[in-house]
Amino acid sequence: MFRIGFTSEPLAKMDPNEDGCVGLLVLGEHEERFATHFGTWSEQQYMNHWRSALNRALDGKPAALITDMQTPAQSSHLVWWPMWRINEGVVFHNQLFFFAKHKVQGTRVDLELLYGFIRERRSRNDKGTPLSEWIVPVSDIEKFVTNVVP
Repeated sequence: MFRIGFTSEPLAKMDPNEDGCVGLLVLGEHEERFATHFGTWSEQQYMNHWRSALNRALDGKPAALITDMQTPAQSSHLVWWPMWRINEGVVFHNQLFFFAKHKVQGTRVDLELLYGFIRERRSRNDKGTPLSEWIVPVSDIEKFVTNVVP
């Protein structure tokens, strides 16, 4: 099973002016809730991005689901899930993308630039420790993309 979207759960705000909501990513049997901020993207922009990124991954192109879009002017990082299509599965990793490490600056973020930082999939880190990853059948993602309202 695959699904990504927003829940009706209230966002635990660190700042009273914070705008956002709670999202849910379902990867097979795994469910991951995440905080999404609306300072850069709206709810609709997130949903459009997710569909576009999923289609990129299905086409075998570098892609990631951004679950909390922040710019370098707003935060030190953004939260994303890089994806790799491997035969009839799509592999997901959860990562923080640190802007300074990649020398990304400014008040906006270019998705094509970000996708350029996605390396080939690795299942182990430099020390040989297995990385957390989730594999979802391509058919589950195709079904989700087909049934999502534009």
